[in-house]
Amino acid sequence: MSVSNDDENKVFGIVFRTPPKDSTGIPHILEHSVLCGSRKYPLKEPFVELLKGSLNTFLNAFTYPDRTCYPVASTNTKDFYNLVDVYFDAVFFPKCVEDFQTFQQEGWHFKLDNPSEDITYKGVVFNEMKGVYSQPDNILGRAAQQALFPDNAYGVDSGGDPKVIPKLTFEEFKEFHRKYYHPSNARIWFYGDDDPNERLRILS
Repeated sequence: MSVSNDDENKVFGIVFRTPPKDSTGIPHILEHSVLCGSRKYPLKEPFVELLKGSLNTFLNAFTYPDRTCYPVASTNTKDFYNLVDVYFDAVFFPKCVEDFQTFQQEGWHFKLDNPSEDITYKGVVFNEMKGVYSQPDNILGRAAQQALFPDNAYGVDSGGDPKVIPKLTFEEFKEFHRKYYHPSNARIWFYGDDDPNERLRILS
């Protein structure tokens, strides 16, 4: 049995194959949404609480054109296993698949501040991608990638095109989670000097 040293970094990651069929940004919106509370941790934003109170050395999530990754790291073993537990529960049992408001908050919703003004779109991912699409180098890179790979996941934008994001429905969002966020579609890894038997117990 290995003995854990709390000076060494311990790393965990879970990755799902998440190829999108369009540019509505489902993988990106889901990446944000699963970290907004789960069955075991029904807080509004456990991710934010971890950022404030954890001893983590790394805590984030990433959406790529064909996969979504959830890595965490900590030098403190107890903190590390707590992070792993929060992330496992978040990806497999998120509240967002039953909460339309999380979908609206993280994805898109209508906004009207004044009846005399036009209705606009808002949302965490929607606003983020508006920023991305305002940068010429990002637009050029996306256009080149989509022209080179028009017939697969690289031919659309997994992050979401602001012109297309509002076409995403809550039903499509829930179905994407059901289809891809499953142990049979996951790649999971640990790195560090923590006890391998404890890793297997957590996985089980």
